[in-house]
Amino acid sequence: MPKLMKKQIDRLTVKFCDGCGPGLHHDGRGLYLVCGAAKDGTGLAKSWVLRFKLGGVPHRMGLGSYADYTLAEARKRRREFRSLRDQGINPIQHRRDARIAVQVEAAKRMSFSEAAEGYIKDNAKAWRSPLSLRQWEQSLRDHVFPAIGSFPVSAIETGHIVKLLRPIWEEKPETAKRVQGRIELILNWSKAQGYRQGDNPAKWDGHLENILPKKDKLTKVEHHKALPVAEMPGFFAQLKATEGTAARAIELLVLSGVRVGEILKATWSEFDLTEEVWTIPAEHTKAHREHLVPLAKSLVAMLKALPSNREPSALVFRIGRTTLRDALARLIPDTPSLHGFRASFKTWGSEHSTAARETVEAALGHAIGDKAERAYDRGSRLAKRRVLMEEWETYCLGAQ
Repeated sequence: MPKLMKKQIDRLTVKFCDGCGPGLHHDGRGLYLVCGAAKDGTGLAKSWVLRFKLGGVPHRMGLGSYADYTLAEARKRRREFRSLRDQGINPIQHRRDARIAVQVEAAKRMSFSEAAEGYIKDNAKAWRSPLSLRQWEQSLRDHVFPAIGSFPVSAIETGHIVKLLRPIWEEKPETAKRVQGRIELILNWSKAQGYRQGDNPAKWDGHLENILPKKDKLTKVEHHKALPVAEMPGFFAQLKATEGTAARAIELLVLSGVRVGEILKATWSEFDLTEEVWTIPAEHTKAHREHLVPLAKSLVAMLKALPSNREPSALVFRIGRTTLRDALARLIPDTPSLHGFRASFKTWGSEHSTAARETVEAALGHAIGDKAERAYDRGSRLAKRRVLMEEWETYCLGAQ
């Protein structure tokens, strides 16, 4: 007579599972309730485990916690996974593949706006200021999200990018180029994260440059209006006679040759009035490089006389760009731009001083030569720039 198979009987009960103590409690057919100390050291942690063999190799598969799956649900999962095992399918690999498939499907559905949010979150520390971040987000809201914000990043193609860029490409070429660059970065991030495949449809080099006209072909560069060099002594005399913080800030702007933003962000920690040097940190400069500014004698005296908080972290001038523009407008009816004073200084340095071109460019914070030459700028070229700035001070004061 054939040998009778012993009937498999489920052994556990809900009452037992609720009150069981530490140990490995077998329900039958490979299903176990594992009870052990919780990781936080409080009470017991209970979880389901399925043990099975496939090809003679033993396997152990977690089926979830007792809090998430009842005894009945655990038995149902046991039946499902043992059925796979009986078909020669490893249930552990099957479950892993299913999870990957879900992740891939979710990736396909990630929208551009969600990808933008992810890129910004991952690169938040890269922005130089909250203003830069706001400009990024605003440009995306204005020009990108209405067109492709809801599109899956995996489905965005060149035609979508060109269609959203064309309306602003000729009208606002500077804005359009920034928008293109930002889309390119977000799609690069999406590919690195596995959310899309293939080439970047927003790439400029070798791609969009063959479709859209180059920015410099669309518009002429409008230079900042500058005060003629010959009028500088008269203007500076009027400036010196004007009281107020804004006038002093413009005075520093003129005699130092720096950018307006560097004036507005300057803190007292940047100034060494004994050595007569202003060290502008890299995060405050357009070139992202530390810039040393030799200070003219009159500037040192002016800074020492300022009635302000001298805490290292305190701003030297607690004013805004609009305040500076208004102050300048009151001094000169046909107002030059604040940035235009750099052009006035460069014109004077090129045409009226004996300084080499490299010295004038270095004074403006422009990169000169390779790394070795820029290192030299911290040494003897700084001395040459000090002579240049003293000559500029003399000219502006009208004692030439």
